[in-house]
Amino acid sequence: MKGSLKKKFWAALAVFGLMGQIAWVVENMYLNVFIYKMFHASAGDISLMVGASAAAATLTTILMGAYSDYTGKRRRFICGGYMLWGISILCFALVRMELLTPLAGSVTAAASLGVGLLIALDCLMTFLGSTANDAAFNAWMTDWGDGNSRGRIEGINAMMPLVATLVVFGGFMAFDLDREESWVAIFTIIGCAVFAIGALGLFLVQDWPDLSGFRGTEGYWKTVFYSFRPSVFAEHKLLYAVIGAFALFNISINIYMPYLILYYEKGLGMENYVVVMAPAIVLAAVITAFYGKLFDMLGFQSS
Repeated sequence: MKGSLKKKFWAALAVFGLMGQIAWVVENMYLNVFIYKMFHASAGDISLMVGASAAAATLTTILMGAYSDYTGKRRRFICGGYMLWGISILCFALVRMELLTPLAGSVTAAASLGVGLLIALDCLMTFLGSTANDAAFNAWMTDWGDGNSRGRIEGINAMMPLVATLVVFGGFMAFDLDREESWVAIFTIIGCAVFAIGALGLFLVQDWPDLSGFRGTEGYWKTVFYSFRPSVFAEHKLLYAVIGAFALFNISINIYMPYLILYYEKGLGMENYVVVMAPAIVLAAVITAFYGKLFDMLGFQSS
């Protein structure tokens, strides 16, 4: 492990990793439920929202990840990004039929307006979340890791989506998702929590001291396009092969994952789907953490 802030690093890894994934679970799995139940969104509306959000996340991660490289200042993107991310989640609590109907003139028009607002707000939230978590936070973990610790770091980080899924599923059991006030409470709680973690990060997160960025040697757009250069492909063929395989794996997951809860509820008529998913999630989380530690012990990578 590089650096001297071991306790702060592991604390930041745990709280930022878990809270970020809780926010993503709500966005990826429950925002579709929200737009379907509260605004009677069609399958086409949900597909449009999922696609727009995915495009926003992809572009954001590439552009803002390169910008954090260019500036060499991950901390400001992580902490400031999480706080703005929390505020954007809070904004979902304001998109309500009772507020939109007087503006739109009818319930049907209000539903259409609500769907459009939610898709736009989802893209904004995705931009902020991808900047803070996908681009800056993941790069920050790499900055501080080395060949003796990256397996443990990634093992814990990869375990967080599974733990977050359990936390969200368990927590949502306390809410009646057919009631508008339940969604207001959910977005308020999650938004405030994400904002608070961002503020806490001001005391926990520190930039790796040797990260000077590319300013003065490489321009921003050169930094953006660096990973797409044919010469870079040629030098790192195995890396790009692994990235390609991982991309296919995640594409397959994201084809069905946003619709999983709706499938359980509407397709299979299941109300207590948590009982089905919880054992598999717990087992996967344990295996993920164990494999990360084993990866370091066997020395599969160099520092």
